[in-house]
Amino acid sequence: MHPETTMDLIFSSQQSPATLTDAESGKVVSRIDYREDDTGFFLDYLWTDPACRGQGYARRMIDHFAAYVAAQGKRITPICGVARAMMQGDARYAALLHVGLRPR
Repeated sequence: MHPETTMDLIFSSQQSPATLTDAESGKVVSRIDYREDDTGFFLDYLWTDPACRGQGYARRMIDHFAAYVAAQGKRITPICGVARAMMQGDARYAALLHVGLRPR
């Protein structure tokens, strides 16, 4: 895959891991390993294929996952340091983060 390549992506969250997949090749571009309990979702790990890094796929993965969690009426606790930094640094996610993790 090249940076100029535009992919049609499919988001799936049926079970952990949630995935972002290239619709044409079926290759997983990014994924989130997560757990769920009564308090919400724990985002354990965010991964993006090394060949696809630097193209915004991790951000798109977080956006899709955040929308999925919001639709469930729950909140996210990002355990993964990269995901936590991305989410805490973006006001769009403030209402989805557990209270102790929201930006100040």
